[in-house]
Amino acid sequence: MKKYLSILLIFTAISCEKYLEPKSQTEYMPRDANSLNEMLIGNAYLDPTNMITPIFAYNEIFSDDWGCTVENCVNTSNETRYSEFKPIFSWHPEAFQKLNESSQYQKVWKSTYEKILGCNAVLDYIDDVSGKDDMKKYVKGQALALRAFYYFNIVNLYGEPYNYNKSALGVPLKLNSNTELDNLPRNTVDQVYQQILTDLKNAEDYFASLPLSMKNTKDGRVNLPMIQLLRARVALFMEDWDNVIKYSENVIEDWGLSLFNLNSFTPTTAAPYYSFTSYDNPEAIWAFGSIDDMSKFSAITLYRLPTSTSQTRRMFNASQSLLSSYGVSDLRKDRYIIKESNTISNYTTRAKMPVNATYGNLSTMFARALRLSEAYLMLAEASFMKNDPSTSVKLLEELRHNRFVANSGDVYKIPADSTSGPALLKFIKNERRREMCFEGMRWFDLRRWGMESFSREWKEEGVVVATFTIEKNDPAFTLPVPFDAIEKNSKLEQNKLATPKY
Repeated sequence: MKKYLSILLIFTAISCEKYLEPKSQTEYMPRDANSLNEMLIGNAYLDPTNMITPIFAYNEIFSDDWGCTVENCVNTSNETRYSEFKPIFSWHPEAFQKLNESSQYQKVWKSTYEKILGCNAVLDYIDDVSGKDDMKKYVKGQALALRAFYYFNIVNLYGEPYNYNKSALGVPLKLNSNTELDNLPRNTVDQVYQQILTDLKNAEDYFASLPLSMKNTKDGRVNLPMIQLLRARVALFMEDWDNVIKYSENVIEDWGLSLFNLNSFTPTTAAPYYSFTSYDNPEAIWAFGSIDDMSKFSAITLYRLPTSTSQTRRMFNASQSLLSSYGVSDLRKDRYIIKESNTISNYTTRAKMPVNATYGNLSTMFARALRLSEAYLMLAEASFMKNDPSTSVKLLEELRHNRFVANSGDVYKIPADSTSGPALLKFIKNERRREMCFEGMRWFDLRRWGMESFSREWKEEGVVVATFTIEKNDPAFTLPVPFDAIEKNSKLEQNKLATPKY
């Protein structure tokens, strides 16, 4: 009875009644495996049109790819904006509380666990319903892969980097559909990663036994190449170079994917940017997520003129250090990073997202896609770590050849003085930054690459009024456990908090 009642709470809260049938007057159960497969859509997947479920809102804003607007926005009405967002831009330990005061707080912790709960509910039920064996495996594989995907993201927000301190506290492991989360302590980072590995391995095993038509769907559902890319990504963060190589090669070689040549796209008024999140993109492995979630802070605006509130500019732009890293023949800066509008040329903190003719978000489409290029970059990094620099160079040059102006000669090639040793590793890291800008990974990369110090300038009314520096191994590289989570769960221990920068 407890199992049925706990899942009833989940499904009646976030699912449609058409997927349930009464078992008795007090219990509802899914009809069959097909019903659970449909339930995954609302309970475990991220709806691209969802405006209220933040999962990735904090993935980018803390990194060195974000800077204050290049515009001189002078208007007294901007003062409120400065007070609201200065804390998060400076990695303030009370940034969440301060965002909450201005109704800008994003409940990423809560939303992530709601999706994990949806995965758990399906996993708890699947063995008790009727249905074909292949459909049950398909449902299990999806739920396990999604749970691993969410745990990887949240543990890299609120736990210390795995390669720095895997014994540090991570996040609570919730592995069943009992709705009570209030009394779970935090598991270690290592324990969370081991669960992620287990879930991905089991998901891969289920998918490997399915017919090809179910292994590699192109409809927004989990597929086998997505699972293999995640296995490579997790191995990368654990510095398990052999498995990075194994699974990156699987993605590159086994699924008919190919790198998209940016020269083949010509911007038009109707389609100013290529649709990277469409499955027509030969690189697209899995499309997911809501633009609203991933643009929460990108959309914040300032008033531009002292005498008017009719003209606005984005409060945050792509940082100058990111923009200056692209060569003059590199198409990615203008093909990837979306400008403010068709009349405003400032580079925003959005990239590779579907937009309309005026560069506004197309919220009916997925916001992001796992892409083949990530497999190239991971394989290049792992090959370097396995003392195979020639493979790294080959992979990077193949990738870059598809990103540079076609008639620009061999400028896409890696300079001779960067083809080995520390210079090549630096080049690999910089290339990953350029290729994967604003895909939710830069902050995580800065953490796993040693949490090196960097600075960001804070501007008010167009003037730099402060420079905030995050120090090497600064506690600010790990986000505080949200205040509202601690209020509900007294067993949650807080992370070591950073010293405020102002």
